[in-house]
Amino acid sequence: MKFQHLTVASLLATLGLASPLEQSHSKSIEKRQSPGPGSYYAITGARDGVQQRMEVRELAKNADMWNLFLLAMIDFQAIKQDQIDSYFQIAGIHGMPWTSWDGVSGSTEGKPTADMGYCPHGNLLFGTWHRPYLALFEQKLQAVAKVTASKFPTSSRARYEDAARRLRLPYWDWAKNIAASEPVMPTTLTTPLIGVTFPNGTAAQVDNPLFDYNFHPLDNRQINGTGCQRSCSGSGCFGSVPRICDESQKTIRRPTPPDGNVLESNNTELNERYLSILPSQRRQVYNLLSRYQTFQTMSNNGGCTSGSNIPIVGSFESTHDPIHANAFPGHFSPTSVSAFDPMFWLHHANVDRQIAIHQRLYPDTYIEPCTARTATFTMNAGDPLDQDSPLTPFHRNAAGDFWTSRNSRNINDFGYTYPDFADNPSNATLITRVREQYQTTTTTTTKSKRQSNSTVTETVYSADIHYPAFGLTDGNGGSLGYNILLFLGDITEKDSGKWSFADNFVGMKSTLGGVSMSGDLVSHEVMELSLALDKAIQQGKTTREDAAEYLKKNLRYRLQSGFTEVPRDIIHNVTVSLTSAEVQRATSNDVFDIWGEYKSLGLIDA
Repeated sequence: MKFQHLTVASLLATLGLASPLEQSHSKSIEKRQSPGPGSYYAITGARDGVQQRMEVRELAKNADMWNLFLLAMIDFQAIKQDQIDSYFQIAGIHGMPWTSWDGVSGSTEGKPTADMGYCPHGNLLFGTWHRPYLALFEQKLQAVAKVTASKFPTSSRARYEDAARRLRLPYWDWAKNIAASEPVMPTTLTTPLIGVTFPNGTAAQVDNPLFDYNFHPLDNRQINGTGCQRSCSGSGCFGSVPRICDESQKTIRRPTPPDGNVLESNNTELNERYLSILPSQRRQVYNLLSRYQTFQTMSNNGGCTSGSNIPIVGSFESTHDPIHANAFPGHFSPTSVSAFDPMFWLHHANVDRQIAIHQRLYPDTYIEPCTARTATFTMNAGDPLDQDSPLTPFHRNAAGDFWTSRNSRNINDFGYTYPDFADNPSNATLITRVREQYQTTTTTTTKSKRQSNSTVTETVYSADIHYPAFGLTDGNGGSLGYNILLFLGDITEKDSGKWSFADNFVGMKSTLGGVSMSGDLVSHEVMELSLALDKAIQQGKTTREDAAEYLKKNLRYRLQSGFTEVPRDIIHNVTVSLTSAEVQRATSNDVFDIWGEYKSLGLIDA
């Protein structure tokens, strides 16, 4: 892993002062010109003990904390973009503007370009890297909130100062078991205007800081169309829309039409798309939590399975991908610019929570040595990785020591926890909570094998999916995102952009690709088919006894990039197989089902 520290002055030449609100706690570039020990940005996480990160819908019910959170986000986003701990600079660590942060330079050796972010997608460190990243964001958010709280009058200042001490970054649980009438995307993320009360008592509707981020300015030397890469050939045009990154002064989600001619978000359609994938996404979250996998299999899709014979279920990185992909072609979709969308932070806090729950359920598994399959700004493909690999560019202290996976294992060390752990639950209690939140039962069981002593063993069918993470090349040494969509029955809809709304749509797997990201990494996911099969049985299309043959004849898949179908001969080595497994159902809510080995029932070619 090749990188070096640089002086901050060599990274960002201009000092940008924030509003008077910011001047008391900002870490300006000018003050950080001296290289070496004592000058690095110390990431500690938020202060004042261990506090809960709340689900965003729950945080919105706490009037003081919610108001303070919104005010702090507004001021955070307003910090001048050339300041090291501005919203822009912190978001830019993930991808564009392809520059060093806090003196940590990259390496171009063995790479076609240095146009890469620090984030290790498709990599052993994916899950742990985001911990100090989120902690940095949370640390700055709380610092801004404390200054805001101090502006309130004496009559309410103590309340707001207490709220600032307890404030943590909220998470958005997109797999949450919600009422059918409730949107998957909370309205607090989708309304352009939102109500706040300022310290002087003025109540007003203001631009919602969770709806978008406004670049100030949009500088095409930093953010431009290369971040929304697109490739055209005789087979069609695939990828994003460069104009969005080139011209949009604000982050946008799922613009309609998708040609970039209208630079406005369509959160209504995006919510509908999330709703269409919710059943399979929720089931996958449940399967990932309820079935043991090693940490490096569960947390990322970097191919680090350690030669384990434990059946693959998938990873939280892969399950997080469709949430990004469905926002195509907006900023939230391409990895180069996704972190500028405020929704990114709530989404990744939830992924961190999912990984943390798995850690509590299976505490004996953690990172083991593996090889990097992908490159980043500071990493080469082939680099050896382990618990002590530096999570660049995140420093633990001003002396320059890096955060590592070893010292990022415990979320409490960053000053936060999640409601799931608030009362230090036993494993049995935590299992019960996972089942209550994410287990989706079918009304028709499939092929019950035997029943004795209240124990039921069933045959469960799944699609075993292998797909090259960077299989859709962009012609410039990088790759484009694409989706694998599964159906049960013929695909009659001609408009590939409407496929996920089809009645026989089963679910989606996605890979995000990325500028300068390439290689032979193959992702492996298993998608359970129980919900779709149950629906077919209820509709009289098959029976429990004939389920295997029905699935063999009717399971279909298609490839898609954005709204466009991708011919299969363009992306090589995508395979979908039908599998079955015998599952012993749990006899109480505080234990999980016991899964047997997968049995292959053949490839799906249709």
